[in-house]
Amino acid sequence: MKRFSSSPAGGCASDEGIKGLVRMKQARLIVMSGLPGAGKSTIADALARQLSAPILSVDPAEAAMWRSGLQKSKTGIAAYNVIEALADENLKLGVSVIIDAVNPVEAARDMWRQLADQNGVPLFFIEVRCSDQTIHKARIEARTRNIPGMSEVTWAQVQDRARAFEPWTGDRLLLDTAHAGPDALVAKAQNYLDAEPGRR
Repeated sequence: MKRFSSSPAGGCASDEGIKGLVRMKQARLIVMSGLPGAGKSTIADALARQLSAPILSVDPAEAAMWRSGLQKSKTGIAAYNVIEALADENLKLGVSVIIDAVNPVEAARDMWRQLADQNGVPLFFIEVRCSDQTIHKARIEARTRNIPGMSEVTWAQVQDRARAFEPWTGDRLLLDTAHAGPDALVAKAQNYLDAEPGRR
């Protein structure tokens, strides 16, 4: 999927610009979820530019642990905990945060619910899927993330994660990247963030 560029700035403040400034002042916890290659990072990147919010991604944090010599069998939950701590520090400063992670189980999702409650900020879950297996597989086989110390995920690994992906028990926005363009999906996500109060 293509990456997104931010809109050019300048000129008088429009209604949309004012809304954007308001959004920037209201700290929110936005949590992405979905299998590798579904397109969640592309959506997260575009939202980060629109909201001037940092993205905290689990995979680079875990790869850094591996490069530091930690055993891979012990870093999965630890990487989530590191990202949680960084998100907590930003939320305390009134800064919105976007979490980029698979979040495949309810235990991980509950961690973000608790973090939002602790900081008194609205929580938004956005699950990203690719319903077309052929398209999804092609993305996995073609993508290169260049995360030092982390190998590219294989289609077999994605299928394994899909089988372990637990059903959702709470509200979230579901985006399907199989046949909708990225611009339309980002607009849908932004409308969701603007229209919904978020979970408190």
